Amino acid sequence: YHYAFRKPMFFRLDGIRKIKTMDVDPNPEKYEEFWKDFDQHLWGVSTDEHTLDHIEMHVHAGPDEWFIADRLKREKRHGVVEQIDDETWKFTADVYDVSEMMPWIRTFIGRIVKLECSNANVTRLFREDLEKMRCLYGGEP
Repeated sequence: YHYAFRKPMFFRLDGIRKIKTMDVDPNPEKYEEFWKDFDQHLWGVSTDEHTLDHIEMHVHAGPDEWFIADRLKREKRHGVVEQIDDETWKFTADVYDVSEMMPWIRTFIGRIVKLECSNANVTRLFREDLEKMRCLYGGEP
């Protein structure tokens, strides 16, 4: 918790140049509860807690591809995974910075049936990346 900014923040240890000893906070439980609430929407380290991005991704996994569903369940962090039919799984999450999820989302390329996000830049970037890959490797638009 950063007292000056009055919010939780992350700092790289190699970026800390100086520390200052301060008094012990008389109410550390307050910050633990604050952290628990904050952590419910944290994917990576981005801490813009003023807005939440909603993302929904449908992933195809054949009947013999149980490992895809297992991976979604294992790696969902604070998201929700639901099976919507025999071969489609839905992942949804509300996070502070959905752009931090892009590397993970890209690992499902070729399986993503639907991708929707409240942050239009995320879906735009995803589609642009797919188009660049199509141009690079060939294929139909």
